[in-house]
Amino acid sequence: MCIRDSVKLKWNEIVTTDRLLYVDFAKGGGGEPRVYGEVTDLPTLVGVCEKLLGDYNNMHRKQMNLVMFLDAVEHVCRAARVLKKPSGHLLLLGIGGSGRQSLSRFAAFINELDTFQIELSKGYGLPAWREDLKSVLRKVSFQNKQVMFLVTDTQIVHEGMLEDVNSLLNSGEVPNLFVGPDIDEIMTAMKPICVAEGVHLDKVNMYARFVKFCKTNLHVSVCMSPMGEPFRNRLRMFPALVNCCTI
Repeated sequence: MCIRDSVKLKWNEIVTTDRLLYVDFAKGGGGEPRVYGEVTDLPTLVGVCEKLLGDYNNMHRKQMNLVMFLDAVEHVCRAARVLKKPSGHLLLLGIGGSGRQSLSRFAAFINELDTFQIELSKGYGLPAWREDLKSVLRKVSFQNKQVMFLVTDTQIVHEGMLEDVNSLLNSGEVPNLFVGPDIDEIMTAMKPICVAEGVHLDKVNMYARFVKFCKTNLHVSVCMSPMGEPFRNRLRMFPALVNCCTI
């Protein structure tokens, strides 16, 4: 059923702008509550994005010299809206140098999220990857911080890394990542939270509270190139990249 049949109006009578955008940072900020609504003044939105980009560059040593043209602003707005949601994850497709990582970082900054990205070094493998995963999951659960975990296909040195990302997207946890003393650390951190929330204290409930923190506070942004056979194979092997992400 088309719009004309259901609401008796044409599309251009409902949508009066060329670019339909909804954001919560065009108004408010600076201590004032943000107001989510439709963008009716695109030049003003571009100015807001340029000001926020200036704030980002003033606060970070590695600056981003981006040109905020309308298509870039549109992508930032969409990414920011996804990252604002609990369990909001992104799959950004494009060739290298198209701005996937920069726009992800900028969208995370707009939403006041911390950004976490692994640093590849010689000999980096699954053990170091697992330690990095533990670090970011501790941060989102123990410190209750909103974090964007930025993952790029050029950093995938082992397919097991994407398998872990697939698990994070699906369930908010990685099976058998925390064992032994790590589990005891989780129980110790979650115990006062469960007591405050009136949750029965047992290992199942406390670990479930830890997973809830991870699912709510962790946002994954996966940057991949759509070129070639490896991309298609990865989508078949790890369906959460499509099912649990906004593309």
